[in-house]
Amino acid sequence: MDLESLQRIGKLGKPWGNQGELTVHLEEVDLEDLVHTGSLFVDIEGQKVPFFFSSLRDQGRSGILVKFEDFGDPQSAGILVGRDLYGPPGILSDASDESWDPDQCIGMLVSDEEHGELGEVVGMDGTDDNPVMVIQHGAREILIPLADEMIVGIDPEQNVMVVRTPPGLLDLYLKD
Repeated sequence: MDLESLQRIGKLGKPWGNQGELTVHLEEVDLEDLVHTGSLFVDIEGQKVPFFFSSLRDQGRSGILVKFEDFGDPQSAGILVGRDLYGPPGILSDASDESWDPDQCIGMLVSDEEHGELGEVVGMDGTDDNPVMVIQHGAREILIPLADEMIVGIDPEQNVMVVRTPPGLLDLYLKD
């Protein structure tokens, strides 16, 4: 990832509670505008260091709270107090194609560059970080990771996605 493309979204405040959550002071961004999974970057002595977060929520009068997976108590999380907080491209829910919901693929026809039409996406599997499309191909199901590097193009008007799968992946499903 190009660290120059990171967006400054605010500053980390003092710890809150006993689980290692920190208050967040957002600048020019609202909580509703942020994607609530993935990682955020903290400026530590000029270096943008990524931290995965498990929770980003509004706590009423206390403000916005973030729970980084690496910190389980207020003492350890305290090292981040006062530091600038950055989001990766796509952290803003309306900022780019990176923020779209994988469930929007359900119902799309999927076609592979080499193998042609594969079928319709009937569901999603995997995790939020690694979604996998479940494609109905006749009586069989084909599982294809939903990864940017595999998507050649999407035509929303025709409801079609063209993919480029790694060599051998479809052979696992298409051989009799």
